[in-house]
Amino acid sequence: MNFIEAALKYKHLTIAILLVLFVVGANSLLNMPRREDPKITIRTGLVIATFPGASSTQVEDQVTKKLEKYLFQYEEVDKTKTYSASKDGVAVINVELSENVKQPDIFWSKLRHQLIVSKQVDLPDGVQGPIVDSDFGDTEAVVIALESNSASYEQLKGYAQKIEEQIRSMKEVSKVKQIGEQQEEILVTSTSGRLAQYGVNVMEVIRAVQTQNNIIATGDLKTANSKTPLYTNGYFQTETDLSNQFVGTSVNGSMIKLGDIATLKRTYAEPESVITVNGNKAILIAVQMHEGYNIVHFGKGIEEKITAAKKLIPSDIKISTLISQPNLVDKNISHFIKEFFLAIISVIIVVILLLPLRIASVAAMAIPMTIALTFAILNTIGIELQQVSLAALILVLGMVVDDAIVIADNYVELLDEGIDSWTAAWRSANDLLIPVLAATVTIIASFIPMILIKGSTGEFILTLPITVAIALISSYFVALFLTPLLCHTFIKKGLHQVDNAETSKGRNGKKSILSYMQDGYNVVLDWCVNHAAITILGSITFILLTGLVFRLCVSELFFPPAERNQFVIELWMPTGTKLEKTNAAILKAEKLVKGDKRVLSYATFTGTSAPRFYYNFSPEVPTSNYAMILVNTTTNKTTEEMAKELAEKVKVLAPDGTFFIKLLQQGTDLKAPVEVRIIGEDIKHLKSIGMKIANIIKESRGARLVRSDFAEDYYSLQINPNEQAKRLGFTTESISQSVYTAFTGTTISKIYESSNAINIKLRLNPDARRNTTDLQDIYLTPPRSNNAIPLRQIAYLTPQWKTGKIMHRNGMKTLTVQSETQPNVLPAELLEAIKPAIGKLELPSGYHIEYGGEEGGKAEVENDMITALLISLILIFFILLFQFKNIKEAMIIMATIPLSLFGAILGLAITGNNFSFTAFIGLIALSGIVVRNAIILVDYTNVLLRKGMDIKTAAIESAKRRLRPIFLTAMAAAVGVFPMIISQSAMWAPLASVLAFGVIWSMVMALLTVPVMYIRLINNNDKKEILPNNKIAIPHEV
Repeated sequence: MNFIEAALKYKHLTIAILLVLFVVGANSLLNMPRREDPKITIRTGLVIATFPGASSTQVEDQVTKKLEKYLFQYEEVDKTKTYSASKDGVAVINVELSENVKQPDIFWSKLRHQLIVSKQVDLPDGVQGPIVDSDFGDTEAVVIALESNSASYEQLKGYAQKIEEQIRSMKEVSKVKQIGEQQEEILVTSTSGRLAQYGVNVMEVIRAVQTQNNIIATGDLKTANSKTPLYTNGYFQTETDLSNQFVGTSVNGSMIKLGDIATLKRTYAEPESVITVNGNKAILIAVQMHEGYNIVHFGKGIEEKITAAKKLIPSDIKISTLISQPNLVDKNISHFIKEFFLAIISVIIVVILLLPLRIASVAAMAIPMTIALTFAILNTIGIELQQVSLAALILVLGMVVDDAIVIADNYVELLDEGIDSWTAAWRSANDLLIPVLAATVTIIASFIPMILIKGSTGEFILTLPITVAIALISSYFVALFLTPLLCHTFIKKGLHQVDNAETSKGRNGKKSILSYMQDGYNVVLDWCVNHAAITILGSITFILLTGLVFRLCVSELFFPPAERNQFVIELWMPTGTKLEKTNAAILKAEKLVKGDKRVLSYATFTGTSAPRFYYNFSPEVPTSNYAMILVNTTTNKTTEEMAKELAEKVKVLAPDGTFFIKLLQQGTDLKAPVEVRIIGEDIKHLKSIGMKIANIIKESRGARLVRSDFAEDYYSLQINPNEQAKRLGFTTESISQSVYTAFTGTTISKIYESSNAINIKLRLNPDARRNTTDLQDIYLTPPRSNNAIPLRQIAYLTPQWKTGKIMHRNGMKTLTVQSETQPNVLPAELLEAIKPAIGKLELPSGYHIEYGGEEGGKAEVENDMITALLISLILIFFILLFQFKNIKEAMIIMATIPLSLFGAILGLAITGNNFSFTAFIGLIALSGIVVRNAIILVDYTNVLLRKGMDIKTAAIESAKRRLRPIFLTAMAAAVGVFPMIISQSAMWAPLASVLAFGVIWSMVMALLTVPVMYIRLINNNDKKEILPNNKIAIPHEV
């Protein structure tokens, strides 16, 4: 007794086990962790160092180059993807780790220790940092907004703190932080003239305030029996205490208070960034979730906290969820599940329509059991429910029923041979145990090489081949254990007759559609066999036409936009633009969004960026010339409509700035869809070449918003101390410090109110720092005298133009010319138009050009995909060779793969889908699916040869008799993915189009060409190689 027979004998135990597995699978579907996209390891971090007072060139030479040299010593760092920006006073290095780094946190911890604790890099005095920001890649699960125009920032902060405390208590919560709060400060302002009048200099004021307000240990009073701690009182408690602080002595000996020489005002500090929500001032609460939890359940918990908080907060403060990954996941997963069940129903209908009812019913019952078992295994190994794993299940639905059909069909054949029901049941599976496995492994072999795709795209798609393999293996075991049991229980009589009279009629006794199709096919096949040369030539013609159809009818967009109801409006103003001016410009764009019924909410960020709310959204480093608006719309379609409309409207809003309308992208994070990189050493040469390339792009149809990442040169003033300054004891440091305090302001101490620390800031009045005359008129007190001297007497000013930003990539100066594309122009089309002209440019020695953007991202992924395809083909070939033991037969079957390409590309053209990386994945998968049709024909031909037919007769009869099972398996596979096509998903519709049309076309070509090739290539000597037990598990004629 083998294990299949044992499963039948102990059928109650078998049914119980299967029911338990079904319940576990159903429970897994309901409760397994959910997310929008697969988990992707973010291998990007920032190394930031500030060098106040240094120009971009000084920062590059003294900070950036040294840090890059040190970073590139680590093998974990991918130099080719690491880039840096050197700007006035700051170096920002975007460090990308190699794809083989599986635990980036370990590296970031090591790097942080070496740079900060061990100080392995010798940087100039005055450099602050470097710091390592390894949280750069963390994605926020929920962002809550507290908005109000009447409440103060302090009030908003207080209420936000209460909500934060409630949320932090949830076990699922990883990190919580507030964003957008404005700091209070006590601003102390005066004028140089007023300070000079009282004979008080700035350094005296700073020393007086700091020494009075400095908290230091006073010690202990020790007696014989005790020790009493001592504390000194006198710290500033209020602004009055500060105002009454003595800062000097007048010429007549009277004490001078700070209030005598300066004005004190409690106010909000000049913001480095401003965040508003729906036009109201706001504070955001960003929440991250621990891995392994169900994000939908997590979102419900957050909503409960918000609902409870609303009862405690005044009505003039609105609480809303600005970003909610739980809602997006719930919505997207629900949509996928609807498609999933629609696909199940579609496949079942096809099976029932094309098979006799009893066989169809038994086969269809394998689908829910297979899917339940698949969910149970996915949950056990930690694969979450997300769009890729669900797409994989939809993709494989049409295939999981095949094994059950094979065994059910074999069972009926055995009954027709007079074998009893019990024996037929266990033999139906046992006889095909190895052949069914071989057929299943063939398809798995086409998917598994996808795990070799590296990088973020590889991680994104990783769960697809794993899920497909699990589903196919599950269908194999379900077919072995459940299908024989169902057959034995529900099918007691055979269906097949010698003349096939019954199966040629429908259930109403009339001739079926399949019978008409069979009659037509018989005529066409006879013609093809009699005109073999024309048939083969026609097949080759279709293969050659594939490239032409692709070029003329199919557009290429390798990384499609994300399907989300969000988009971003970005604004870049010239380098050095004040925050107020940037804010005024972005508010003009905000007016276009405000009041639009298609907009649910919007948040404006000036001087900073939104937190990372999507795996492929990289926040910008804070700077005063940058702003963005995050817009939440009603639907995904609305997002595309608004983005196109606003792209034209925002052009005129900021003549000296540049607006970008950005849709979120799948795949690689791109700064621009088209990028041309010029690598060299001299900035002038780089800018000159960059200008030529920019002009080429601007003159090309479809280009817009062409710019350079070096940013514009900007105007500056250099203070040059003269000889008198040196004689009086002035140093570069003392002059810089005095000017900085006067014009920018210096924090000199703090006032503590409970846990809040309020800065005390000293600087000149606004009307004393308006222009260069005011700059020259500020008074400085020399170290060797108490007489203040205006700056004009000890220094002169020199106007200069400075480089706004110097970019490096791979440690080399790299200027990147970037371009967006017009709405109806794809990046590949624009790149194809500009490459010839760029290729003709004569570059100086030592300079070369590379392409980034979508082209660069595509090149990285495409090479891996081609490798995966080649490995897939090799695996399939050796599986066929092992099974058939005949290289000619293996090559005949493999020939159906290129024959399927025309149908795949035609499918993209008919449905209007772009050729994307998912379409390429479809081509890889197609290679394993389409060979099954040829396997059916070659296998059954061998069966007929063993029965004594000649080669020609066997090939023709095999094709005629195998038409219906081939048609059934092909239509089941195609119909299973049709819901994806109907959904018009930019991500998955291309893949579904490739598979559906590729499978159907391959079916037609296999039925017409495989018999012809078999007759032409296989001769009588090859019969010796045919072994009697190489039968592949494919549905027999029904």
